[in-house]
Amino acid sequence: MPLSALVTTTDPKALSIVINKEITDGLEKPQVEAMQDAVFTITSAHAMFNVVCAEKLSNLKNFIRGSKSKDPRQWSKFKKSGLLPFSAREISDLVSGWEGWMKFSDLEPHQFNLVGIRTIATIANASADVQKEVEQRLARGERVTEKDVIELIGEPKTKKSTPAASAMIGSLAEAKLRVAELEEEYKTLIKANEELRALLDKNKVNYKSTLVYSKSKAKARK
Repeated sequence: MPLSALVTTTDPKALSIVINKEITDGLEKPQVEAMQDAVFTITSAHAMFNVVCAEKLSNLKNFIRGSKSKDPRQWSKFKKSGLLPFSAREISDLVSGWEGWMKFSDLEPHQFNLVGIRTIATIANASADVQKEVEQRLARGERVTEKDVIELIGEPKTKKSTPAASAMIGSLAEAKLRVAELEEEYKTLIKANEELRALLDKNKVNYKSTLVYSKSKAKARK
């Protein structure tokens, strides 16, 4: 029985996937198509998995944390628990990606297969024009990296940007993500510090604070 009778490409879109000739050399056409179909099916499923996870994690975060004034410790601990196949950083990136871009995008879930988790978060913090350009590339089947997004962020509309300017703007986009993460960690540490102070006070344990700013200065800064 010929291979063509054994293998059927389930989705015509799979045929557009380019596979290096070094990999396909010596294979018959049905075998190459089977490889294309496997790549398309697996990457599409992975993309849809990330989309579903991003939405679910966003909903969970908002349900656990409630308003920003409430204690975020449980969410932070959950991210670091190892209960999910993502690192704490990846969970933060998925949530940022969903809330800042994915849930507003017109792309089909499987079309996010050409962009990584870190890149998704960077796109979410970019302008609407950059997000639109990224979506057009993804819709054409082009892979988009974080470097690509940073370069798009660094391109002004009126004149060509210098490498230094592009790097600066790209760094600012990454800095924005990092600041949000550090603020969340800061709130967690402040809450933990307050609980420890209360425990020491309750047990009448003398201690000397090493904090740079006193409570009065902290209030003055608000």
